[in-house]
Amino acid sequence: MYQPEPDKGYQGYPQPGGYYPQPGAVYPPPPPYGTPQPQPTVILAPATTVILNASFTDTPASCTCPVCRQTIVTRVEYNTGLLTWLIFGLLLLFGCWLGCCLIPFCVDSCKDVDHFCPNCNHHLSKYKRL
Repeated sequence: MYQPEPDKGYQGYPQPGGYYPQPGAVYPPPPPYGTPQPQPTVILAPATTVILNASFTDTPASCTCPVCRQTIVTRVEYNTGLLTWLIFGLLLLFGCWLGCCLIPFCVDSCKDVDHFCPNCNHHLSKYKRL
């Protein structure tokens, strides 16, 4: 009786586990071609609105958050920006030495504005004055 070589496996195909099937063994037939296979379910998310930086100014804006997908009115935070420092420097240059030069740091209309989502605190946009 013929025994296959150990390194080639049964009819030249390697077998898992290091064993060789018997030559007269009966195996189940492979599935026929064209057998329908289960298809994955695809769920499409609704289209998100594109947030343009031009729509955000120094006041809270109404939009849809791209992270939590809620319709929100943005929360604004004022931060010192280039315009604030420029006004400070001009006031120093023109002689406001005794504290008047610090006024731009107290006025929100001189500062840059960051817009955040109030639900998830995602940073949506930055409005720069200059």
